[in-house]
Amino acid sequence: MASSRVWRTVFLSILGLELAVAAARADSDSASPSPTGSASTASLTPEGKINLEATARKRLPNTVANVVLGIQVEGRTGDAVSGALAQKSQTLLEYLRQQEVERLRTEDVSYQPQVEPGRNGGPDRIVGYSGSASISFRTTPDKLGGVLSGSLDHGANTISQTQFSPQESEIDTARQDLAIEATKTALARADALAQATGLHVVRIEQINVGSEENIVPLGAPKVMAAARAIETASGEQEVAVRVSVQVGVAKR
Repeated sequence: MASSRVWRTVFLSILGLELAVAAARADSDSASPSPTGSASTASLTPEGKINLEATARKRLPNTVANVVLGIQVEGRTGDAVSGALAQKSQTLLEYLRQQEVERLRTEDVSYQPQVEPGRNGGPDRIVGYSGSASISFRTTPDKLGGVLSGSLDHGANTISQTQFSPQESEIDTARQDLAIEATKTALARADALAQATGLHVVRIEQINVGSEENIVPLGAPKVMAAARAIETASGEQEVAVRVSVQVGVAKR
């Protein structure tokens, strides 16, 4: 009888240990995250992922004008050309400083000989020289017409480029606001799509933000009578931000 009680005690002890181990394993399995990590609670069943894109757009008025002017001179000698180019450049720069333009800079200066082929197969000969310089600056659209006309009267003889745009700070602020707007739109669409299929969003997998810009001009610069300012239309620029999101969804 004593021996029977001993074996019964050992058997019950072993059985109790096995039940305890099984319970511990069950608790560990229920507490550990699922392999996909898609469910936020134990009752959620992972179903998949949703990828969506949304684009937010905004039009900004062009508040600055970036301009490149050209000076071109020709002459019989190199000294004459360099002297004329230096004088015209100095006159133009002084005028532009008086107009309080921004980012005033001489882009490049170049000299080239003008060559004609020699007669009867002889060597080429230099018949003159040409020189050129490019000067860039930034001003406001309301001052641009007068500055362009004045520049043509103070040494410049070509307008190489006129580009309108918003200020960089205005574009950066617009991009930040549009990124938030596009993200909210994409997440709202993902949530609506999930609900329509009997699921709901349980987490955000990733968010990618891109940008794209298109210049939308209202008009192009055109030259009026010589005694009048050059008429311009600054237009506007459309700033667009595209956001793509990926979300994890699960059954309710």
